Amino acid sequence: MPEFTRPATWEDVKLVARYFNEAGVEYALIGGYALAAHGIMRLTEDIDVLVEPSAANSRRWIVALARLPDGAARELEADPDVFATHKRYAIRVNDDFTVDVLPSAGGHTWDELKGHITEVDIDDVRVRVLDFDGLLKTKQGVRPKDQIDAETIRRAIDLLKRK
Repeated sequence: MPEFTRPATWEDVKLVARYFNEAGVEYALIGGYALAAHGIMRLTEDIDVLVEPSAANSRRWIVALARLPDGAARELEADPDVFATHKRYAIRVNDDFTVDVLPSAGGHTWDELKGHITEVDIDDVRVRVLDFDGLLKTKQGVRPKDQIDAETIRRAIDLLKRK
């Protein structure tokens, strides 16, 4: 029987944020759920997070994600410096739902994007998320989905400037 994950929900986003906040993870929500946190809705099935890529922070997010229902992130605990050791672009954690953990996004490093982190409240949970300018930087790729997102973000920025 093939294994699969179900699409992530807002409850899942809040759960991941809560676990990250409790563990002191340096992170920011990016991707489709970050756009939605700013009012731009588009279909997405996973949770994308940008993380500060140090070994110490990686240990924190690994422990946090290991708390998810299937404990899929536990296999990463043996080598918590995952980004330095394996030069990975992203870690996909396929648990009950999928979380993609990235040390950089759209060709921009954590250090380049961390100044664009803001916080939003989703129900009772504080979520760290990239602002529109930061999200726009992550959407400069060639994928059609990214180009559509970039145009939508540009329009949102223009509307905010007019207010």
